[in-house]
Amino acid sequence: LQDTSWFNQASESLLTALSQIMEPIEAEDGDILVHEGEDIRNFFVMESGVLARTKMSVDSAQQAAAVQASTIGDDADDAKQPAIGGGGAKIKLQRQSVQLKQVSVPVDELFGRGRVTGLLHAMEQDAKAFATVAAQGSAKVWRIDGAHFRKVISESPQHALDVLQAMAHELRVGSKSLRGLIQKQRHKKKSGSSGDESNASKVCRVLCYDATSWVVESFKPALAALNKDNALEIEMEFTTERLSPSSATFAAGYDAVCLFVNDDAGADALQTLSILGVHLICMRCAGFDRVDMKAAKAFGMTVARVPAYSPYAVAEMAITLLMSVNRKIIKASNRVKMANFTLDQGLMGVDIYGKTVAVMGTGKIGRILCNIIKGFGANLICFDVFESESVKAIGGTYVSKEECFRQADVLFLMMPLLPATRHTINEEILPQLKKGVILINTARGGLVDTKALLKGLRSGVIGGVGMDVYENEAEYFFQDWSAMTIQDTDLESLLGNPRVLLTAHQAFFTKEAVEKIVATTIDNIRDYSVKGLRGQAHPNNCIPVSK
Repeated sequence: LQDTSWFNQASESLLTALSQIMEPIEAEDGDILVHEGEDIRNFFVMESGVLARTKMSVDSAQQAAAVQASTIGDDADDAKQPAIGGGGAKIKLQRQSVQLKQVSVPVDELFGRGRVTGLLHAMEQDAKAFATVAAQGSAKVWRIDGAHFRKVISESPQHALDVLQAMAHELRVGSKSLRGLIQKQRHKKKSGSSGDESNASKVCRVLCYDATSWVVESFKPALAALNKDNALEIEMEFTTERLSPSSATFAAGYDAVCLFVNDDAGADALQTLSILGVHLICMRCAGFDRVDMKAAKAFGMTVARVPAYSPYAVAEMAITLLMSVNRKIIKASNRVKMANFTLDQGLMGVDIYGKTVAVMGTGKIGRILCNIIKGFGANLICFDVFESESVKAIGGTYVSKEECFRQADVLFLMMPLLPATRHTINEEILPQLKKGVILINTARGGLVDTKALLKGLRSGVIGGVGMDVYENEAEYFFQDWSAMTIQDTDLESLLGNPRVLLTAHQAFFTKEAVEKIVATTIDNIRDYSVKGLRGQAHPNNCIPVSK
């Protein structure tokens, strides 16, 4: 039940009630679960195997009845079926006859653990089966009696609400998918009616996931200007939904999808996109750690990103966080707003001049940050597997990670999130840190083990933290949770700690950076659609070359 799209969010109470009325069926090849045209009294949840749905190609109801009468009883094999219910009765199945197979036309196949069939029909009495459902090979399914199911949901308002919420989700997913397909067909008709093929612009339809207001407001005018060019027309539509295995179906009828940092482009979602004909994934960000590159390559997809938008924006935000934490700006502002103009130890900071500042990661953003830090008159030390000559030229000294931990009064994390860098800040390194160190992270949340961070704050080893990222941010960032309860206790602890300043992944968010994101994303679509640049040939490809 927990693997189904219908009940994976259901209450424990409903799951328990349903589990008590579920009956296991070990079906063999040809065993019939549902006869076409009969009253639907049950629905089924698949555990393993394949179910095939077929319709009879007959001229009359009488012929259909005669064919169905030819199905083979399986009483001899009843002993193989498990006992069901309290009385130990056996499930008896009929098997498809040769005659039934000969007149049947395949409709589709049902497979996958947690697949549900017949539920909506079982919700109402006297609903008729659209097709025959039979096992194709061995299959294990669970049967739920429709009358018992209706009783379960009618006896509890919570159970009824759970089912209504599931129905609303399924309806929303289905309607969006259908709308996309209808629009695609309308577009084909519109394109096909053009009398001048030579002057017709190439059209690329793009669905933009996780599209908050700034995304829509930034892309629309840029696309309007682009679409005046006859070479390419980009039709971009927007949804606030994030990409996931279930929302991937929204992309039916589109050529490409545009994703952001918290969209889930795992193998399941990519498989659905591929089936729907989507072969271009445009990341409107630099990071691509949530895209399954192995699956993308297997499905023949092109994944293009925005490799750099404004490194100055992120570096400047890191300094903003440092000075806000160091000089207690949030606390000071709140006190003044309450007409409290006094000074005390709680507002005291330190000079950055003369302090040792460590920058771990001296890529483009890290190098810009180093230049800013030198302006403070600080002692600059750095760590990176690739040492930068420009950083050395301004007086930066490269040292080991351990030396960064030991010497730093201020520690900036500017590294990419890789297996080797994950949880760079962890419980084991806490004893190595200089007591009272200020930690700044505008790179990736996964660089910091949050539980270790909280332990360091409690002990005083870490004196203050400025964070624009959080390792478990995907569920919360870029969404309004002000009227809901946050379930993440670590996040709650960070929000409630006066020595922590947390912003919601906004370091990139400047006018210049957004303009660069929009322009590069449009260029990525043009390179794919007009120039035909695919896979490794795409200038902003991020699928690694096979070793």
